[in-house]
Amino acid sequence: MTNVVIAGSSGLIGTALRRSLEADGHSVTRLVRHVPEAPGEVEWPPTPSVLADAVVVNLAGAGIGDRRWTPAYKKVLLDSRVSTTAALAELCVQARPGVLISASGMRWYGIDRGDEALTEASAAASPGFLPMVSHRWEAATRPAEDAGIRVCHLRTGLVLSGQGGVLPRLLPWFRAGLGASIGSGREYWSQISLTDTVRAIRFLASDPQAYGPYNITAPHPARSRDLTDTLARELGRRAFLRLPAWPLRLTVGQVAPEVLGSLRVIPDRLTTAGFTFHHPDVESALRAALDHA
Repeated sequence: MTNVVIAGSSGLIGTALRRSLEADGHSVTRLVRHVPEAPGEVEWPPTPSVLADAVVVNLAGAGIGDRRWTPAYKKVLLDSRVSTTAALAELCVQARPGVLISASGMRWYGIDRGDEALTEASAAASPGFLPMVSHRWEAATRPAEDAGIRVCHLRTGLVLSGQGGVLPRLLPWFRAGLGASIGSGREYWSQISLTDTVRAIRFLASDPQAYGPYNITAPHPARSRDLTDTLARELGRRAFLRLPAWPLRLTVGQVAPEVLGSLRVIPDRLTTAGFTFHHPDVESALRAALDHA
């Protein structure tokens, strides 16, 4: 793996992936939506030759938690994923890259499945906005799959990192002793460290037998109360409070239950393929994240 093309390279995962690859001497091309300003940047849409024989990693998509989910922003969330992926898949048909690794999300399995263990063999359930986005997101790669290109879908869980995502938003409250569990506390919020997310992407890119959906989550998913209690303990605080779901609805709108619903997602195909986790549980993942917060 020497030539890697990344769409969505400025996000949390994309930035970490690029740095990891460059540190190991790989060539990284960043697809950007502005006039290129730095070496390695190529303006979107690229010519097919940019993708030829490359590892193509598609992480493009507007941030789920960046803004209130108004009807207009929900359209942005959908279009930034599905339209970009569809265009990239068509380019791959012409370019014939070695592999297309494309982001998805664990909400492919639905909104709330309680304590049910969900592997890649589990059926989809629960209609909703995020499940619909995930299904259309994965379907958008079909032209590349039909052309015989190896395609992997990343059904990613809650990525724990001190550099971005949900954790930096929680830290000020927890450090002030105002940490709180959200909802009932029994919901599974299947997590993964940023380090293991990057390692999993690189693992799939390097394995010629890897294809189809992969759950990008740790093998020991945490309940929401376990996550908040562990975070408080690592910071030397206590999480006395419990925050019901309704205040979050005021922040992100009527789709808040889709963010809070319980999904116990197991990375069955990753572990079967021989991938080993540096941070298999919430304690080790949070410690790693806090070391770089």
